[in-house]
Amino acid sequence: MDNFTALIIATAAYLAVCIFIGIYTSRVKVRKASDFFLAGGGLHPIVVSLAMMATVFSAWFILGHQGTTYLQGVPYIAHFMHIPLMGMISLLFFPRLWAVARRNGNITPSELFGNYFDSELVRILIVVVAALYAVPYVALQLRGAGYTLETLSGGRVTAFSGAIVLGVVVVLYVFLGGLKAAAYTDSIQGVLLCIGAFLLGATTIGAVAALNPEGFFPQFKLGIEAQGVGYYTLPSLGETWSWPYILSIALATCGIYFSPSYMMLVTSARTTKTFRWQGIVIMTCIMGFMYFIFSAIVGMGGRNIVTDLANTDALSLEVVFNYMPPVAFVITALGILAAMNSTAAGYLANTSTIFARDLYVRYINKDAPPRKQVFMGRMMVLVIVIIAVIFSVAVLDLLVLLGTFATAFGLLLAPAIFAVTYCPRITKQAINLGLICGIVTVMFTYFGPVRYPLGIHMGGWGLIVNVAVVAVVTKLTAPPSKEALARTHGMWDERYR
Repeated sequence: MDNFTALIIATAAYLAVCIFIGIYTSRVKVRKASDFFLAGGGLHPIVVSLAMMATVFSAWFILGHQGTTYLQGVPYIAHFMHIPLMGMISLLFFPRLWAVARRNGNITPSELFGNYFDSELVRILIVVVAALYAVPYVALQLRGAGYTLETLSGGRVTAFSGAIVLGVVVVLYVFLGGLKAAAYTDSIQGVLLCIGAFLLGATTIGAVAALNPEGFFPQFKLGIEAQGVGYYTLPSLGETWSWPYILSIALATCGIYFSPSYMMLVTSARTTKTFRWQGIVIMTCIMGFMYFIFSAIVGMGGRNIVTDLANTDALSLEVVFNYMPPVAFVITALGILAAMNSTAAGYLANTSTIFARDLYVRYINKDAPPRKQVFMGRMMVLVIVIIAVIFSVAVLDLLVLLGTFATAFGLLLAPAIFAVTYCPRITKQAINLGLICGIVTVMFTYFGPVRYPLGIHMGGWGLIVNVAVVAVVTKLTAPPSKEALARTHGMWDERYR
């Protein structure tokens, strides 16, 4: 059996398992909306932790990160400081967000922030941020999946066909089982993609070591030194990948954890103990190794075995296609697809819920029964995928740029989250104006006449403007009501730990 046949059979079996999980989870009786939208708020800590990991691992990680590491070297590795930062976010913010949502019965972030600030505008702005975040990120996964299947099939499966197949399967099981289906499949796919990443790293080490009798490390060093000093040192201020850009793009990437859809995954957890495990073991240790060590091995080591690579997003696929034996080839290919599938599923499930609850239920049919809400949530899954496909065709940047474009919008919610969890003085007027100015700033510094002014990433500019506006407007306006504060601040007792 050749690699292509094995790949098609294994991919079909893998997608069939995902669909089966969707069918299985769809059998749960929906007595209230949260049963479908939040898996009843009872997901096991291991399931939530693995789902969070799989949601972060995406086409951006398995293709984009390795390719840009290949291109930029150590300066790009330095931006992975967002990994320990995200672990800190998990420990500092997630337990409190969980407690607020659980105590007040909030399903979506729009409900949480809208109730706290007593503002309809903030509800709408959260929906806007959710759309601006999810559409590019889902588009990123579809493009990555299509490109993966096209490359590994030797062109016998087109990128468009591959993207459509993945899109249909993800839509089907999320449509059927909601967040529970997404979380269960994500936990399985999280393990699968870790195995695939291990095989990819081991294959790269073997291929590089074969070039030098002294082994991997001497050849790895030669490959780095051949790229020049700029490949392993930070450039001067004003140049690409100098420290302001690295810091700002790292902060922008933390927008994954601040995004509306990710907050819903937080709310679905059974207990806050989940976030200790997830923040310390999963994010800081396991993912820290995967980003700092694995990415360096594949990305920088790839300089020795893949030369003159026109499209750097293809680096991992080149290694898989040219250096792996059949069994490892199939397992790694499934791991790469799992990285994209899991991320697309999580964002589709949660963003469709936000659209259904915060647009349809809030403004069109306030008395909609749970089954009607679930139906609208399922319809929103289809809408988001269609928009994402159009976006993926219209925007042709590298995967890394698509990823940071999406996460820059998620980062804009940092002040609102800080207000709900730690700082009661921040006002609704400040949050509303800060979000509006932040969204405009991100758009302007990406699509405007000068991309990344002063060498600062658009996510950094969005956060700078957002925080500045929030600080000034907060000084000029009255704080939230005592009733709003009573529903959040000061309620951190043992029941919610």
